[in-house]
Amino acid sequence: MIPASRSVAYGGLRNQGIFKKSHHRKPLITVITVVFNGEKYLEETIQSVINQTYDNIEYIIIDGESTDGTLDIIHKYTDRIDYWLSEKDHGIYDAMNKGISLAKGDWILFIGADDKIFSPKTMSTIPFEKYKNSMLIAGKIVYDTQQQVTSSIGFKTLLHNTVHHQSAFYNKNLFTIWRYDLSFKLIADYELNLLLYLNQAQTTMVNELIAFCQEGGMSRKHLKIAYHETNAIRQKYLGKKSVFFAVLYSLKILLSLIKKNIFYATK
Repeated sequence: MIPASRSVAYGGLRNQGIFKKSHHRKPLITVITVVFNGEKYLEETIQSVINQTYDNIEYIIIDGESTDGTLDIIHKYTDRIDYWLSEKDHGIYDAMNKGISLAKGDWILFIGADDKIFSPKTMSTIPFEKYKNSMLIAGKIVYDTQQQVTSSIGFKTLLHNTVHHQSAFYNKNLFTIWRYDLSFKLIADYELNLLLYLNQAQTTMVNELIAFCQEGGMSRKHLKIAYHETNAIRQKYLGKKSVFFAVLYSLKILLSLIKKNIFYATK
């Protein structure tokens, strides 16, 4: 086991002088995994990335100085990971920002340490070159409960986050300057998706399963915090109009809870 107390640690193919780049009709895709004490699922996550049939992927792992066996797993695959970094951070979005700054790909996909890319052929099914003018390519995720959820950008984005980052390939040009706001702990990615809608950016939705995800994400575990952060981001861009959408969002949550209770009552 690697000692828990240490300073910054890093490694990967870049340390061997190996840097990947885009090729004609084969854009480089950056996959970023942020992790803290994720030994339970991390190996499956890594394998789902490195076993893709699409052959131009760079993989970056940002670890928050884990104290379990996470770094042992990372070291096991260090020759298949383009770059990994382990140091203390200020939460998931700080780690995601670090990954963005390291990314060299034309598209960026965030896969959590307890998620995995749906199948080895997933990347190969998406015609990235065809959608090169889009700012976002998004598909579907499936939870371990077998529930499938489709990402979208549209009117509902004014109510809540309609894009699951595990299904979303973001155009690198979005991150020339923009970074996730660290004052939001659970739902900072909503800001970017809301901006895509408000600015009428070109986005592409594909009918493909992109990722398999665990049901118990942080925003689902802390619904009250996620709710308040969603309202704060909406207010930042819509001002007084945000009150109307906050009411609609509250009604949507209430209706979903009623439906859920009715469903379980009839089982």
